[in-house]
Amino acid sequence: MNVLRRAAAAAAMAVVAAGVLGGCSSQIEGQAVPDADATATSTAPSTSLPSTSPTTSPSTELSIDVAPGECIALGGTVDDATIDQATCGSPSSNYKVVEVVDASAMCPGDIDQTYYESFGGVEVGALCLDVDWVVGHCMDLGGEDPKRIECGEPAIQGEEVTEILLDTSDVNECSISGGGFVYRERNFVVCTDTI
Repeated sequence: MNVLRRAAAAAAMAVVAAGVLGGCSSQIEGQAVPDADATATSTAPSTSLPSTSPTTSPSTELSIDVAPGECIALGGTVDDATIDQATCGSPSSNYKVVEVVDASAMCPGDIDQTYYESFGGVEVGALCLDVDWVVGHCMDLGGEDPKRIECGEPAIQGEEVTEILLDTSDVNECSISGGGFVYRERNFVVCTDTI
């Protein structure tokens, strides 16, 4: 998950961005950058997870039209990222949108991933993302991106979500699991068992 990726955006995005940023280069880039400040306790976010209030801006210009609470499938490589809408909890979904903002610096400090697009080196919109955790489901965190797996399936770094605790940042409150992921800024814990 610690990877910077670039993606070619649709030509329609270039027209929109050109109107907003006239005179700039005509290359649009999408980048996915994991948040370096995200706090994980143990090796491993469904139900509704907390976020800061949605800050979708009318000036945000992304090539994908998603809202907070919706999910995406983020993949690809460092030089060619892919992003598509996905049904939350489905096999293709790996991230849930926390916020849609003008620039990645506006994302909460404890998110798992940031995807942003730029035009001529200037950010034109960003998605603040958490892993699409679902209670009773499993994710493999051992690859470049999280991947939903069957709970009995072999995994590099498999985690099964046992509960999501709101209004706490204490992983010791997990009653079913011995560990999990702590999101201090938004004050919740995702309790997991390593599989």
